[in-house]
Amino acid sequence: MQIEIRLFANLKEIMGQDKIRIDVPDGLPASELASLVASRYPQLEDALANVLVAKNHALARPADTFRPTDEIAFIPPVGGGEVENATPWLRVSEQPLVVEEAYKLLENPKHGGTVLFVGTVREWTGQRHTDHLFYEAYPAMVYKQLAAIQSDVERRFPGIQTLQWHRIGKLVPTDIAVICGASSPHRAAAFEAAYMLIERLKREAAIWKKEFFADGSTAWRANP
Repeated sequence: MQIEIRLFANLKEIMGQDKIRIDVPDGLPASELASLVASRYPQLEDALANVLVAKNHALARPADTFRPTDEIAFIPPVGGGEVENATPWLRVSEQPLVVEEAYKLLENPKHGGTVLFVGTVREWTGQRHTDHLFYEAYPAMVYKQLAAIQSDVERRFPGIQTLQWHRIGKLVPTDIAVICGASSPHRAAAFEAAYMLIERLKREAAIWKKEFFADGSTAWRANP
């Protein structure tokens, strides 16, 4: 049986393409897919050491098997265009993020508190000077992840409205990379919800970044 596997971040860079096709035995469990691919593509062995496997836009369970029609992807642990089916409150885009637009979207005369977290690109990482970053996402999967985060947070705080925006593509220092916001009848819930949104987005969303340093070196990094 032949399956197609989508590649992102450093995996795509190593292969010079965004997908591979490979023959796999019928009934191969997801837990064994990375090792099988590494045996066929030795240049990927190190990069595949800690990847997760996605199946049809959700993380695969270890015992899951595959069909030729499944959409399969390797999700690197270093975690363009608009996300398909995005809503005004959930956005992954190459376009600049505007704080005033986010605030207006959350504005509600019945709410007494609106909190926005705005994450920007920093110029220095320790002693290393950053020239620019490049963010990449798996749109079909990341939208589902953001929607799940939104549902969990809004269920925990009844009456709240949340927002999660992330930019992809090339960003330079001081550019806005992410906005997470919450509007609530009471400020305490808005603060707590905004914190939960950014922490979960950074921990769970299928978004990666490559850092380009002023000395010419580069590195794929987690999205902290």
